[in-house]
Amino acid sequence: MNQIETRARLRRSFLFVPGSEERKLAKAPGLGADAVILDLEDGVAPARKTEARRLIRGFLQTQNGRAIEWLIRLNGFHTPYFEADLEASVRAGPDALVIPKIDSPELLQLVDGHLTEAEHASALPPGNLKLFALIESARGILNAPAIATATSRLLGLILGHVDLSVDLGIRPGRAGEGIVQHARCQLVLAGRAAGVDVVDTICLNIQDHEGLRAEAIQAAALGFAGKLAIHPAQIPIIHEAFTPSVERVRQAERVLETWRQAEAEGRGVCTLDGDLIERPVVEAERRVLERARQAGQL
Repeated sequence: MNQIETRARLRRSFLFVPGSEERKLAKAPGLGADAVILDLEDGVAPARKTEARRLIRGFLQTQNGRAIEWLIRLNGFHTPYFEADLEASVRAGPDALVIPKIDSPELLQLVDGHLTEAEHASALPPGNLKLFALIESARGILNAPAIATATSRLLGLILGHVDLSVDLGIRPGRAGEGIVQHARCQLVLAGRAAGVDVVDTICLNIQDHEGLRAEAIQAAALGFAGKLAIHPAQIPIIHEAFTPSVERVRQAERVLETWRQAEAEGRGVCTLDGDLIERPVVEAERRVLERARQAGQL
C-alpha cells in the first residue's frame, strides 16, 4: 500500500490499462498519469479474466514505493467474476479498488462487507483498502448523495457517462452536453458535500484533442478533481486543464499578499483590481496554491 496520504493526493488523470495486456502494464509506470486503473472489467475478455488477475498481481508486486496511485477496477458485484476479482485484488495490494455499476448506498455497503471479509482472510487490517464508486446509471446519479457517505472507505465518485447514456436511452456523446451535463453537476455536488473527490468521465474520441481539452477545462471549472483517460496522449491535455497556470498562480499570490496587508491594517475585507476579497475568496486562492504545490509548480 502506498504510504502517501490517500485523501491528499493530486488526482488529475486516471488512465485505464487492460489487466490482460502485459505490454501495456509494463509501460504504465512511465506514462505520467497521476492514477492508473488496472482493468478487470470491460477491458478484459471473459476468457482472460483469470490471466488478468495474475498479471496485475505480479505487476503490482514490482511497484513498491511508487508515486502513482494504482487502482484495480473489478467486475460488478452481481457478476460471476466479482468474488475472484476481489480476492485477487486484495492480495495484489493496490491503493484502492474501483467498483462499477454502483447505484445505491446499500450496494456499496455490501461491497464493503465482502472487502472486510477478504481483508480478514488475507490478515490485513480492516478498512485498509479504499474504494472509488463508478456511477453509471440514472439511479446511481439520483442516489449519489447517499452513496458518497455510505462507507468511510470511499475516496471518490467517478462518472461513467457511456453506460449512463445507454441507461437513459440516448446516444453516448460529449460529456458536456444535454442531460449528461446535468448528471455531472449532480455528482460534483454530492461528492463535494461528502468531502470526497469526483472524477469526470472519458472522452470517447481519442483523436479529438480539442474536444477533450474543452471537456477537461469545463470539468475543472465545475469542481471535478480530475478526468478519466483511455489513451496516454490524453494525459498531458488533462493535466493542463487541472493544473493552475503560471498566471493563475501569480494572481493567487497577489490576492494573498493583499489580504495579509489588509489583516495587518485590521481590515476584514479589501479589494484588488476592483474585486472584493474576503475570507472565502482567500481560502479558494490558498487551494489554488496548494494544487500548484502538489503539481510541482511551487
